[in-house]
Amino acid sequence: MFVLSAGLGIVPASRSIPVYGLTVSLGHQQSISRKILGKFDPAAWFAALLRGAHSDDWKDVGGRKSGRILVALSRPYAEMVGASLAMASPKMLGRLRIFGASLEGALPASLHSAIAPYDERLNAIFPGARSDFAQRAMLHFARSVAVKASRGREDDFAAVKSALRSLRLPEVVHRPRQTDEELLAIIKRRLRMQSGSAHMLAALRHEEGVACEQSRFGRLYRIASGKGGT
Repeated sequence: MFVLSAGLGIVPASRSIPVYGLTVSLGHQQSISRKILGKFDPAAWFAALLRGAHSDDWKDVGGRKSGRILVALSRPYAEMVGASLAMASPKMLGRLRIFGASLEGALPASLHSAIAPYDERLNAIFPGARSDFAQRAMLHFARSVAVKASRGREDDFAAVKSALRSLRLPEVVHRPRQTDEELLAIIKRRLRMQSGSAHMLAALRHEEGVACEQSRFGRLYRIASGKGGT
């Protein structure tokens, strides 16, 4: 198993590494884009990481084996690794099975055929947040498809489509967005009736009917409960 690291490159899970905190995702305190001068190029950044002392290369991921290579990617990480991954050998590219949501716009066209055809119907099998869609899709594939010897990508993806065929796409719920001040007022009102941030976020979404991302809610909840936050 390998970890795709925004700070170190391609790292075998068994390797000891320095402590670090970096991400290519925007809007985080540890985002790389906050720490460099000029325009941030995720692909160029990752290409430099691959030359570093702590990183392996894509050819090391392929090794001498012939089995499937499963890769779970968020969209920001797809933008980071896509260019270098597309340069892997044709033999290795044929072994790729890529998992993630809306990756076509983030990966080179040569990798599109490797994206497993999962969609939101996956929630009926493995419920979860959109942020862990790639991991849930890969888990389903590992348990339900990869348990059999591979007869090729087309056969694998046909099995995925078959597993999803009888399921329905969930209804999209459109919740109005509120300002921080409006959300704080709701949270403070509900704090008089209940405690616990997890239950509170569910209540905001399903009882109050408002949209609020988890990280944003956490910040506002800390402010409302007097535990700090800015």
